[in-house]
Amino acid sequence: MYLSGLYSISDTGSKAYQALRSVVMEEMFHVNQAANLVVALGGQPRFTQAFAPVYPGYLPHANENTTPLLGLYRASIDVFSNVYAAIETPAPWDAPAQGDHYDTIAQLYQSLVNAIEAFPGDPFSAKTPEFRQRTDIYLGKFGGKVIEVRDKASALAGIDQIVRQGEGKVPADQPLVARQPYGAYNQYGMRSDGTYGPILGTPEELSHFMKFREVSLDLANFPPTLPATSNPRLEDFSNPEALSLAKTFNQHYSVMLRGFEKTFMRGEHDPFFGVVLNLMHEVLPNLAISLMNTPAHANGDSAVGPNAAPTWSWDEGADTRTLAHGLRQEILKAPSGSVRAAHLVRAMRGLDKLAATGAGHVL
Repeated sequence: MYLSGLYSISDTGSKAYQALRSVVMEEMFHVNQAANLVVALGGQPRFTQAFAPVYPGYLPHANENTTPLLGLYRASIDVFSNVYAAIETPAPWDAPAQGDHYDTIAQLYQSLVNAIEAFPGDPFSAKTPEFRQRTDIYLGKFGGKVIEVRDKASALAGIDQIVRQGEGKVPADQPLVARQPYGAYNQYGMRSDGTYGPILGTPEELSHFMKFREVSLDLANFPPTLPATSNPRLEDFSNPEALSLAKTFNQHYSVMLRGFEKTFMRGEHDPFFGVVLNLMHEVLPNLAISLMNTPAHANGDSAVGPNAAPTWSWDEGADTRTLAHGLRQEILKAPSGSVRAAHLVRAMRGLDKLAATGAGHVL
């Protein structure tokens, strides 16, 4: 959901883009830490098949009357305010723990904390040998350090990082948690000269809520966006080239999800650095931007829109052996010299790097 908004922003140096990108990176830290907790409790982190998210929809088990509808939206002031910031809204200081029908994510995590603390004995004794925790795959330059969960103390420390960094709870003596002491010392942000970049010697960072809030209040500086369709559906694309490219995107996305799931499984081959990382950082972004520069309807104008966008749909038949052929076909169909063609070529370079590692056979 955050990536759909990110890829739609044309100015990658803008405050909106950089703030959203920093949250995306930190959410990768969150999902890694949450997966470690699942493994420690004897479970398996799942991201594929029925566990792959479906959009639009609500957070699992959330109170649909008080939490926002999660959609694949083109970035805008309203989306930053009414969707992104709403998701990350801190809980009131006296909010009760809620394991189901929660009003804020912090309340969901608090119920988990309460359960871990109240468990008689060691809740992490039922380890499953075929799954593993990872502390080496979060490569972000932002806040947070992934913790291996060994006992109650390390579990609570991991949860505390997630909650403080994003889905926080407001102390009784202050209205909002504006900053949290979990930033890197080379924290990224707006510098005194008006540019965006690393700020030396800053040990604190804005919470996700405050990052989104700041962007939503800065109306005059919100960047231009591509005319991409919000909440796209494959059946809505009457342009066959848009439909074909959207399906190609889903195939790559599904292979990435499968690889990410296997990342937490023990085995001779680790798909993360050879497969998942290349797909995440090089292939999917370029495929998405190419899609957002492709008219959704036949004879459309990509400069005006509406343009296509990724549907982020699970494809059970996705196979690493057919990805390269499909992407080459998309390159051949793209107008020579177009933005769409340029990003498809970049995506192909990323896929070539994947092939060069020889890691694709793992999936």
